[in-house]
Amino acid sequence: MQLDWTAEEDAFRREVQAFLAAELTDEARGSMFVNTPARVAFVDKLAEKGWLGMGFPEEYGGSPKPFPLAQFILNTELERANAPTVGKNVGTIANTILHEASEEMKREFLPKIFRNEGQWSITYTEPQAGTDIGNLQTRAIDKGDHYEVTGNKIFITSAHFARWHWMAVRTDPEAPKHQGISILIVDTDSPGITMNPMYCVGSTTAERTNVLFFDRVRVPKNRLVGEENKGFYYLMQALDYERFAIIAAAQHTRRFNRVLDYLKEAAWDGERPLHDDPEARRKVARLAARIDVGNMLERLCICIAAERVPAAEAGMNKAWGSAMQDEVCQVAQDIMGPFGFVTEGEHSGLEGFMVEEGLMAGHGKVAAAGHDVAKSIVARRLLGLPNALGKPQLPAR
Repeated sequence: MQLDWTAEEDAFRREVQAFLAAELTDEARGSMFVNTPARVAFVDKLAEKGWLGMGFPEEYGGSPKPFPLAQFILNTELERANAPTVGKNVGTIANTILHEASEEMKREFLPKIFRNEGQWSITYTEPQAGTDIGNLQTRAIDKGDHYEVTGNKIFITSAHFARWHWMAVRTDPEAPKHQGISILIVDTDSPGITMNPMYCVGSTTAERTNVLFFDRVRVPKNRLVGEENKGFYYLMQALDYERFAIIAAAQHTRRFNRVLDYLKEAAWDGERPLHDDPEARRKVARLAARIDVGNMLERLCICIAAERVPAAEAGMNKAWGSAMQDEVCQVAQDIMGPFGFVTEGEHSGLEGFMVEEGLMAGHGKVAAAGHDVAKSIVARRLLGLPNALGKPQLPAR
């Protein structure tokens, strides 16, 4: 396995870096979500360059020649620059549509994704179905030429600016809980959808999420992704992509570099440089080593993704990455002392950056089906440890 970039990949990486230096504005910077006019305009420029579809077949709006790792290189550089990312639309949804959806759906939605013609809301979570998606109860009843969807979704962060819901529903209530789920694409302006906002106090990265109610919402049959009742498997595949397309190591490196910048400038008691403190140096050195582990885990996922879905490896990346997001913030706030918890004023410490990042770290531990679920995937698929029923599950090789 080659863990270094090829000449072509490195050239693309440098091209993206040059583009970001020239085009990324302060208005577009600061959030992974494409939820403001400035961020939409920025991603429109990525689409105009043809970068959103690189690595996908040309017949669906992709690139004229194969470039399997382009989307991951692009997303990594976006994360590194603190720019809006395309990991959800491209890395998660477009990949699943390409591999599992009908020809009609591929031709309808893939070009729209690659042209940035609308955002997507991943609409899985319910009050009783968070990390255990098999418990979801939102029903989709077969009405002949359409489904009728009724239920409740919660913590749907992108719903208020999305054009489509990528939605998990129960199509067979009699089947075992993981075998009666399907994925539907639902227009967000469909009659029968009610949305109530939930505001995240103190967060500017994801200041709003949403509660959704679906009351007999009509969804055409051609909006079924793949086969009926196979949605759990498609969902797991999509989450495998999400566990390394969105949980990117570059974001941890970016946070770590902010901590280093702080240490270079801060002084203890106004006199002694903080970077000379042996305890601070020890903590930062340990953190640097752990950041490097995360970088290598992500690179492993990216290399494997050129050949297959990185299931167990993506679980490793997710488990390690979400822990690192929290650890970087905790170490930084520990080093900064009380100033690490102040959000405003001259003594706020990184202008409240670590407070904001610390609040988002909790989200990182539950996103993409959760930190503990990721560790369970590694235990079962990679190590062959038994599941709750005592049956081992080794990966298919």
